[in-house]
Amino acid sequence: MFVARSIAADHKDLIHDVSYDFHGRRMATCSSDQSVKVWDKSENGEWHCTASWKTHSGSVWRVTWAHPEFGQVLASCSFDRTAAVWEEIVGESNDKQRGQSHWIKRTTLVDSRTSVTDVKFAPKHMGLMLTTCSADGVVRIYEAPDVMNLSQWSLQHEISCKLSCSCISWNPSSPLGGSLSTD
Repeated sequence: MFVARSIAADHKDLIHDVSYDFHGRRMATCSSDQSVKVWDKSENGEWHCTASWKTHSGSVWRVTWAHPEFGQVLASCSFDRTAAVWEEIVGESNDKQRGQSHWIKRTTLVDSRTSVTDVKFAPKHMGLMLTTCSADGVVRIYEAPDVMNLSQWSLQHEISCKLSCSCISWNPSSPLGGSLSTD
């Protein structure tokens, strides 16, 4: 039987998005407090915040996970007109940090002139691709040519719509199929 539970997210402002990883064992939240939080599910089903950091200089609208084949990778987008790609790094340098993890910003995508309203990774069979949409009605598709170097992303396509875009989605069964919403 399904049982709905709430968590004490402890964001300081409105939560805009919740995203689960591929396996459903990790969750990310984002908020107008300009932060992203990562949660891990314990064996007893409780969620525990394992990371929290300021990601942008404006409200964070969306957060999304890449397929685990590409590692523990998140993307976020914001009112500050940017999207960012984050990678989790597990400490190995000294005994104090061994096994502890932290999130590092690998790149900031700055092509938008207005609020970036949504961000989504492509299905894994397409490679490591990321799409964004903006309040100015522009959809951008980026690709990481080297999945081992997440600091380099190239703009592959830019599609202009007549109206503001608020959300996007990849079609997992079509090579370059997707949808967007203008409401």
